[in-house]
Amino acid sequence: MPSNALRIARIAGIDILVHWSWLAVCGLLIWWLATGFYGEVDSYSHWSAAERWGASALTTFLFFASVLLHELSHSLMAKRLGLPVASITLFIFGGVSNLSEEPKSAGIEFKISIVGPLTSFLIGAICAGIALVFYLNDAGDTVPGAIAEYLAFINIAVGIFNMLPGYPLDGGRVLRSALWARSHNMLRATRWASNAGGVISLGLMGLGAVSVLAGNFGGGVWFIVIGWFLRNTSEQAYQSLLLRNTLEGAKVGEMLNRAYDSAPPDLSLAEIVTDFMLRRGQRFVPIVVADDLLGLVTMSDLKHVPQDQWAATSAFRAMTPRDKLHIVAPDDELSRALELMAEYDIHQLPVIDRTRNFLGFVTRPDILRRIQIGTEVGPTAT
Repeated sequence: MPSNALRIARIAGIDILVHWSWLAVCGLLIWWLATGFYGEVDSYSHWSAAERWGASALTTFLFFASVLLHELSHSLMAKRLGLPVASITLFIFGGVSNLSEEPKSAGIEFKISIVGPLTSFLIGAICAGIALVFYLNDAGDTVPGAIAEYLAFINIAVGIFNMLPGYPLDGGRVLRSALWARSHNMLRATRWASNAGGVISLGLMGLGAVSVLAGNFGGGVWFIVIGWFLRNTSEQAYQSLLLRNTLEGAKVGEMLNRAYDSAPPDLSLAEIVTDFMLRRGQRFVPIVVADDLLGLVTMSDLKHVPQDQWAATSAFRAMTPRDKLHIVAPDDELSRALELMAEYDIHQLPVIDRTRNFLGFVTRPDILRRIQIGTEVGPTAT
């Protein structure tokens, strides 16, 4: 679970997480509905303050539920088609289903992608029908009628926006599935769909700039922010897939780095710094006894001990002990090792075999060098 997300539920084996940004946008939406939409439309001028704020809170909650249903439809379809789904995270721009792997075919990609917008359109149609019933009974200006009308509009808008053909929006994934089916190359299709996402993002930012100049400051800024977000995520999504493709099938054992000298536990920190870090250029020093890794002395460990105490402090006392290290095995996926390094902001992982023998390290620079070479040689994703 991401450290900045809160788990609020578990549905069909899928964790439902809420990012702090979603809580912020909920508060803003309640405020805008109460003071703006429900507060300024003449049809609702007879509402009391309690009715406006109550309707705003309920509308926001139901919108939250509709976004969750949109993402659940993606996730349940993915699970039905054999793809594991770890969680759904709701954040400021909506939600995202966290699939553990990419779809294995263009057909699977299409089914998972299209079901989300269809769910939003269905919810919008149902809400429109409910709103129509209220209007036919001269109750369109009541709280339930107004909520149904707004939810109809916002869900249809969400469906239309998500169908924009820019990756990684649902429409961009639908586009990718079509390009993938035609080219038989998922990576190339992703690059084309990502480029389309970049173009659409520029269009949204341009529309936002025009809106700001026309006096619609709030709406214009929102379009600019969405465009900026889409531009970044489209490129990041492609780079993530490129990285995964480059490392596909590679194991930690293939990148094992043994070019690091170990030190005994009774050596002082002063000797560690002088003999290993300065003289041999090691940023970290494994503390080993008879092929058994006791721990690791890193630059961070040095900062925890005053320099005038280095000569009197043993490596054993200053090191990060083995049970607090993130460790990988030779047959672990190299991509997983890189994910661990990124998640915990570390540059190396000790490699321990099944008999608990210390074999060496896998390092971030070594993995990044392999990625660079792999991308220059040319990926062969299908």
